[in-house]
Amino acid sequence: MSTFKPVRISFVWDRENFQKAFESAYRYHYRNSARRYIGWLFVAMAQFGVVAALKKGAVGLLLFSTILLLYWYVVKKQLLKRRALRFFENSSLKGSRIVLEATEEGIVQEGELTSWEQIEGIVPSEEGIMLYQEGKEYYIPSSAFGGIEEMSRFKSLAKKKGKLYV
Repeated sequence: MSTFKPVRISFVWDRENFQKAFESAYRYHYRNSARRYIGWLFVAMAQFGVVAALKKGAVGLLLFSTILLLYWYVVKKQLLKRRALRFFENSSLKGSRIVLEATEEGIVQEGELTSWEQIEGIVPSEEGIMLYQEGKEYYIPSSAFGGIEEMSRFKSLAKKKGKLYV
């Protein structure tokens, strides 16, 4: 019989938590995906465009290179964020309290158990924890835990189950 005391997790799914979730997920996916290499290709193309534009005086090529860089590093993220915020504003979960309990068997929400085998991974970030399950991701803010000890116990449990990725 296990003497593990369940970790209680509770937070309100509000706009602030949603924005933190978006930033955390965006950073994680950018750092851990092939898309970042496409960004490097855009940067290389833009650099060659700038060099060629300066050598030949081709203002059109310089303008195209600049627009390409601005799109990749500024506009793309803002378009994704705006679309995500629209989705959040229309969500039925907006403003609701999320209560979870992490146990030896898995994570329980409203009496429904998600076993550790169903969870693909847990990734800690500066603002909280990203939980990945069956192609979906869930954000748990740091403030959802009763304190740093509770968050450490959750991370230890996830590590013990082989689900914590650092």
